[in-house]
Amino acid sequence: MKPTVPAELKKLYRTGRVVPFVGAGASMSLQWKKDGDKEFRRGPSWREMVNEACRIMGYNDPELLRYRGSDLQILEFFEAKMGNFAPLTNWLVRTFDVPDSAIEASKVHQALAAFENSRTFYTTNYDDLLERCLRIANRPVKVVARERDMGFSENQVEVVKFHGDFNNPDLMVFSEGHYYKRLRFDVPLDFKLRSDLLNRVALFVGYSFSDLNIGFLFDILNELLKSLPDSDTGKRGYIVVNNPSDFEYTLFKKRNIEIIPTYGDDRTGTLVEVLEEIVS
Repeated sequence: MKPTVPAELKKLYRTGRVVPFVGAGASMSLQWKKDGDKEFRRGPSWREMVNEACRIMGYNDPELLRYRGSDLQILEFFEAKMGNFAPLTNWLVRTFDVPDSAIEASKVHQALAAFENSRTFYTTNYDDLLERCLRIANRPVKVVARERDMGFSENQVEVVKFHGDFNNPDLMVFSEGHYYKRLRFDVPLDFKLRSDLLNRVALFVGYSFSDLNIGFLFDILNELLKSLPDSDTGKRGYIVVNNPSDFEYTLFKKRNIEIIPTYGDDRTGTLVEVLEEIVS
């Protein structure tokens, strides 16, 4: 079944009022091989990253720690035991050693780069795949991870690294403590988000309802925007969800987020169809 994109969203895109938010699903959709590889590699999920954190600490069965606490608490434990997140960050950097050819072949990243009417992108991913795909598409990029990065020229595209990145490891949001700190809504990127969403809508791509980032982002959006007048459309955001149920429809509606449903097993293919339909 071909996805149906709301006409309202397409109109908002044409007027430059759509701010894409790119999650881990976009990075996980990308596959590549390096010299000597027999199988394709792909970007790790949050769960796989936590599993690696457990192994670095010497716990070969991550479920033993999950019996004791949540993934965020495991990462809090990791920082306390290891002193910092450098070992995990180094693993992520090695894992995301992705050749340009793989990014060029990624239909999801091609479709994101084609959002020419969107000049600001947000991502909770630590990797640099989003900004690289834009540069490959000949779109000059300004990466924003902290206040001093803010400000860009007319011909540039902003990529806001909302949870930090490899070039700003001190800003990377990993643990329960990090999330609690960000929920204070008092860092420059929170103020920027509020400004960027004035009379605009967020388009969530590569997220699922179970993602830790989704609950966090919705809390931020609701807190930052609750004192503002309704947008022209009454919407604050859209999210692409594969095979949604009444569960997702009900809880997203409560958060003033409209679902763009896709169906079938080809999550990547149907996501690309949605992105291409929005810009058509």
